Amino acid sequence: MNPELRRNFWLELTLHRVIALPIALGLAFTLVHAVADMDPNGALAVAAASVFVGLALWGGVHAGDSVAGEVRARTWDGQRMSAIEPWAMTWGKLLGAPAFAWYGGVLSIVVYLVVSPGPDSLKVALLMLSGALLVHAIALIGSVVAARKAVVRSSSAAWVLGIALVIVGPSMSVLSSGDNDIAWWAHPFRRFDFLLASTAVFAAWGVLGGYRLMCQELRVRTLPWAWVAFLLFISAYIAGFGIRTNDSAGQQLNVVLIAGLLVSLVAVYPLLFSEGSGAMAVRRLMLRASAKEGRRLLEETPLWSVTLWLALVFCLLTVMLAGPRADGDDILRAAVLAPVPLFLLTLRDTAGFMFFALARQPRRTETAVLFYLLLLYWLLPMLLRAAGANALADLVLPPFWERPGFAAAIAGAQAAAVIAAAVWRWRTNYGNKSQGT
Repeated sequence: MNPELRRNFWLELTLHRVIALPIALGLAFTLVHAVADMDPNGALAVAAASVFVGLALWGGVHAGDSVAGEVRARTWDGQRMSAIEPWAMTWGKLLGAPAFAWYGGVLSIVVYLVVSPGPDSLKVALLMLSGALLVHAIALIGSVVAARKAVVRSSSAAWVLGIALVIVGPSMSVLSSGDNDIAWWAHPFRRFDFLLASTAVFAAWGVLGGYRLMCQELRVRTLPWAWVAFLLFISAYIAGFGIRTNDSAGQQLNVVLIAGLLVSLVAVYPLLFSEGSGAMAVRRLMLRASAKEGRRLLEETPLWSVTLWLALVFCLLTVMLAGPRADGDDILRAAVLAPVPLFLLTLRDTAGFMFFALARQPRRTETAVLFYLLLLYWLLPMLLRAAGANALADLVLPPFWERPGFAAAIAGAQAAAVIAAAVWRWRTNYGNKSQGT
């Protein structure tokens, strides 16, 4: 049996808990059934579903604290050096750390299925189970990232769970609101069936993401194909909502390319703040490149860099393939020319992050970068436009939608200046050391 799963089972499922929880749930469900004047089975079904949701959230807190708690207890390094494989470690944290919550949740699901034998009862149960797994997987991913960034306070699990609910909650509410069918890739789907399928698929992606992070933590070498595949899937998933029935193949391709560009550009920023990208990482990549170790170079390349390259591919494809087919009166013409300044601004931001990360003693890099991003994208342009200096505001935040050509020139100049500053800092602080090696 999975040793990590067995260890957590021994910790969470003590004899007292195993016996007391079914008794407590049975008494609570009996009380609900007894006090319900009308439709006692319906009231009991609602109570069972509510208990499951509450236990799933509680289990999310434990999943979010599964790694951060180990770091606080100074036992995570021992686990990382053990012989446990990443897949076993992932399921040990996903099912083992919140084992007590899963135990009560399964009992609640059984009660729900017994008292609500409708045609969609099984689908509702599967939706609740897949939703809980998705929240737990996101919480586990956040726990690993928090441990990597040394954010392992006792409140970290609550923050991780909050982020998981912010990610999962709005999407599920949007898909579940209304009774009409959902048009996706120009095909109608029953709304509840689409929600169930989407939740199950994203739960599978969440488990895969947790596994890949565990591979990194346990020093198992992997290529970044899973992350690229996830970005491509997200791009196709989002593009499906923008494709209409009468769209041609060329118009569908335009929507997919624009969605892929936006997804990859947005994904760069959380990766920048969650991955380690300092001087040691740069030197390691330079050594792999000089030794012509292509596979090791890909294995050690930060995912934000891979995502930036993918954004460049989408940018070029959008301009070359979607641009010539855009009509003169169509808003799509601006959309297919805007990718160039958008990509250049993202390139400028990543170079700025590396400028701060390559300091001789980098401190609070993420805070400094976040400050300058807020300054460049929001505060300074608003102040300049409020003062009537629109020309200066366009030099700070170029109008990539209204004047994409002008914006590309300004964004390119900004990106070149910040890249030059990052290269200068590297040569100043680490250039001689890299030459000496």
